[in-house]
Amino acid sequence: MIRYVLAALLTVAILGLAGAAIDAGASDTTERDLHRGIADVEEAAVELAEYEELTPPGHPDPQRVVEFSIPGRSLITEGVSHLEIEPVADADASIARYVLDDGTTDREVIEQRIVYRDPTDDRSTEIEGSGTRTLRLVLVPDENGDPVVVAEPSA
Repeated sequence: MIRYVLAALLTVAILGLAGAAIDAGASDTTERDLHRGIADVEEAAVELAEYEELTPPGHPDPQRVVEFSIPGRSLITEGVSHLEIEPVADADASIARYVLDDGTTDREVIEQRIVYRDPTDDRSTEIEGSGTRTLRLVLVPDENGDPVVVAEPSA
């Protein structure tokens, strides 16, 4: 009888440890996926700004389309409650920041200024929901004719 009780207690203890390890790994998995997506956005934005030129009026603007995954809450991933790319004022950079459902926060520098929809504005690009998201980056002129990378996220 004591063997059965000890076996049951040991099983419960092992399951408890496994659950804690899976829960801790869920945040790490989500953060790794987000960092990979942010790196893809940065690579596309830098490539667009460095290797493309503004086009004359009436011609299609140079663009890059980036698809990346935002994990939803599951057994092996933590949900993302907030993800945004904020342009840094008076600098050629942006800050990508996110908040996970468990409260984990982080920020990462993107070495290209990215604004939301309007090249004359400094609005942040918010990317909502989970699953595969598409972000279209377009090189357009601002009010001075200087090139600006503008983000247009999918709905």
